Amino acid sequence: MKSVKHYSFFKIGDLTIPVFVVIAFLMLSFNDESENISECCLEIHTGEEMYRLQLGVDTMFTVMGNLGEMKISIENYRARISSSPCPGQDCVRQGWLSGPGDMAVCVPSGVFIIVSDENNRLSPDAVSY
Repeated sequence: MKSVKHYSFFKIGDLTIPVFVVIAFLMLSFNDESENISECCLEIHTGEEMYRLQLGVDTMFTVMGNLGEMKISIENYRARISSSPCPGQDCVRQGWLSGPGDMAVCVPSGVFIIVSDENNRLSPDAVSY
């Protein structure tokens, strides 16, 4: 009498540990991202004044630059210059800023915006302003 053993390539139980590891990794990566985003602030430098706004609060903010009113939008933990009286509109085309260190500058209006976290305030230096 001869017995034949059949070995399958893998069993369902072989997948349980890798699946749990992948799920745990994804959960940890999403939690770290949301904590970092909630700590970010937007600093607006107009030359004479400095404003600091939370990125978690959706708002439209107007500042007075050298050429006139400039509108800054904050939505979904991102910020951007939405309108400016400057001729080139490079600051408006800069787009959305979301991570610490992201910045947009309107040189003709003299307005500088930068995203910073609550622990590390960033400000323009002689080269960037």
